[in-house]
Amino acid sequence: MAGPIRILRSPLIPDGFLHGFPERTGGVSTGLRASLNLGRRWGDDPDLVDENRRLLAVHVGYDPAQLVATKHVHGTAVWCVGEPLPDPAEFDGLVCDRPGPVLGAFAADCIPMVFADPVARVCGAAHSGWRGTVGGVAANVVARMAECGSRPADVRVALGPSIGPCCFEVGPEVVAEFRAAFGDVPGLVVAGPRKDHLDLRVATRVVLERAGVRAEHVDAAPPCTRCEPERFFSYRRDGKDGGVHMGFIGLA
Repeated sequence: MAGPIRILRSPLIPDGFLHGFPERTGGVSTGLRASLNLGRRWGDDPDLVDENRRLLAVHVGYDPAQLVATKHVHGTAVWCVGEPLPDPAEFDGLVCDRPGPVLGAFAADCIPMVFADPVARVCGAAHSGWRGTVGGVAANVVARMAECGSRPADVRVALGPSIGPCCFEVGPEVVAEFRAAFGDVPGLVVAGPRKDHLDLRVATRVVLERAGVRAEHVDAAPPCTRCEPERFFSYRRDGKDGGVHMGFIGLA
């Protein structure tokens, strides 16, 4: 899609961190992946994806080689930059306590989220779909940050563009898993015309607050990816022919 690169940023992420959630414009991919597709897994030309990542890096002001990303598997494992990296590298969460690396979390309806502790100078990123949300990947990122000297009460978290309760229709078996994990949380389950809908943002808040993150340190009101095709990719809307977003964060 035509237009400049546009990046959503959270006011909760303080100075000293570069971060953001790019919208879909400003890249070179075509079709349903137009234009700033940042994911390689669904069949886009790798050269186009590399160029999109380069364009984003130049726009933000980091070297493309600084990007650190792993394969997401809808799991809960978290890798800290500097640890030995297994093959295959399958982690849905990343943590870093040094300047230089820029952590990437990919999503196309799932929640990309970024974490920042301005006191201990530690950052994190996570990909959280419904399985990762139930499994507590966000809490695992906070726990790994604590291993780097962070205190949960100091951590700020921003949730990126993701499918909202308006569009996230699920079956009764998924609702049952959320009820078992979170109990009867207000707003978690929303009645829909055919099936119930889930609010992953509400569930993520619960996960983070149980992990010790303060409620006022969570920015959990991102736009819905499925509702805004001009701005965002959506797997529910476009399937694997569509593109992928990336939330990113690094120590400045």
